[in-house]
Amino acid sequence: MSNLYNKTKWYDWEEIVVNYYRNKWYDIISQNYTIKWWEVDIIVESTKEVVFVEVKVVDGLDDISGIVNPKKMSFLEKTIEDYIYKQNIDKDIRLDVVFVKDKSIFQVYENVTNS
Repeated sequence: MSNLYNKTKWYDWEEIVVNYYRNKWYDIISQNYTIKWWEVDIIVESTKEVVFVEVKVVDGLDDISGIVNPKKMSFLEKTIEDYIYKQNIDKDIRLDVVFVKDKSIFQVYENVTNS
């Protein structure tokens, strides 16, 4: 029961982020895109770009740096590369990390890289 509750809660948090991008005129093209055990939470697109979005829920953290560590970034990059290849994407791409806190957007980092 607890697991189902947590999953439902997670989808609520993702929906907050989905609405954020919809309000910025992006089309939602996929949620929870998974290969093997790697996943990208949300994929959105505009006429110019495809944005891969990692959602992180924070609770009472003042310092959010370091939450997406190099190992996680590597998994995200592999998943993104797989999606681009399979969908034959020929647009600009970027990776955003969106932090949700207390049922609202806490911080958005656009164009996150592994450097």
